[in-house]
Amino acid sequence: MKIHKKAAAAVAAAGIGYAIGNINPAYVLGLRKGYDIRKKGSGNAGATNLMLLEGKKAGAFVMAFDISKAAVSVGLSRSLLPKLRSAGELAGAGCIFGHMYPALMNFRGGKGLACLGGVILAFGVHDFLLTLFLESVLLMATRYLCLVPITASVFYPVYHGIMSGNWEGAAILGTVALPIFKKHRENLERIREGKELKVDFLWDKDSELERIGWSEME
Repeated sequence: MKIHKKAAAAVAAAGIGYAIGNINPAYVLGLRKGYDIRKKGSGNAGATNLMLLEGKKAGAFVMAFDISKAAVSVGLSRSLLPKLRSAGELAGAGCIFGHMYPALMNFRGGKGLACLGGVILAFGVHDFLLTLFLESVLLMATRYLCLVPITASVFYPVYHGIMSGNWEGAAILGTVALPIFKKHRENLERIREGKELKVDFLWDKDSELERIGWSEME
C-alpha cells in the first residue's frame, strides 16, 4: 500500500471508530428522562452513572451498547480496510476517543471503560477474558472501579503487542492510556479523600451513596 493511500486508509479507520464512538446511549436515555446526564450524579455520561440514576437494567444496557459499538468499530474497519494492518487498532482507539470526546456532545463524553472492553473483546475472547480476570482481581482487592480502565489501558496495549507482534497497533492502542488517566484524576482524588464510590454500590447502593455523601443521586 502506497504511503498516501495508507494515510488515507488510516484516517478512514480512525474516523469510523470516532464516529461510532459519538453514539452515547447514556446521554440519549438521560434526555428521554428529561435531563442531561452530565449535570446529574457523578456527571459522567456512562453506564455507572446511569445505573445510579436509573437502575441496574438501564446501566447494563448502556454498558452492553458501549462494548458493542467499540467491537463493531474494530470489526467494521478491519473488514472495510483489510490491507491496512492496524485498521482495527485505529478504529478501536478512535471509538474510545469518540466516546470520551464526542463532537456531537461538545467533547464532553464518558470515561471509556466499556469501550475499552469492547476493543479488547474485538481482538479476541481470550484477550478479553484474561484482562477481565486480572482486572477483577484488582477490583476485588481495591474495590475501586475507576482503577480498572486506568490499569487496563496500560496493560492491554503491551499484551497486544507481545501476542500479535504488531507493535504499531499496540502503540496506537496505547494512545488512550493518558486520556483515560486524565478522565479519572478526579476519581483518584476522591479515593484520597475517602469519597470515591466502591464497587459495593452494585449490591448496597444506599449505603455507598450515604457513605460518600452523594444521597442526592437518589
